Amino acid sequence: MADIQLSSQLFQEIQQAVLKQEPQADQVVVIQYLAAVMGYMLGSQKGVPDSERDALMEELCDFAHHVYQDVVEQQRQAQQQPQTRPPSGQAFGYWLPPK
Repeated sequence: MADIQLSSQLFQEIQQAVLKQEPQADQVVVIQYLAAVMGYMLGSQKGVPDSERDALMEELCDFAHHVYQDVVEQQRQAQQQPQTRPPSGQAFGYWLPPK
């Protein structure tokens, strides 16, 4: 598979495109559109044997699952890391005047 670059701008533009089609779409509906587009585009490939399309569909689904697992793992690690800096505006520790 080709190297791809994901960005928040890309996600926003895709979501905006779906919202033009369906203004009341929530995140799950946007994801459904993405899955449907993937299936439609792959199914529409002319001159590609069914076995190759089936294999590519499986590879794409595996790839999507891999990306999903990476995101979930990153979120899990971020939650487990202790805060190294206190939130802005909150005091912490002890202060002793110089002797």
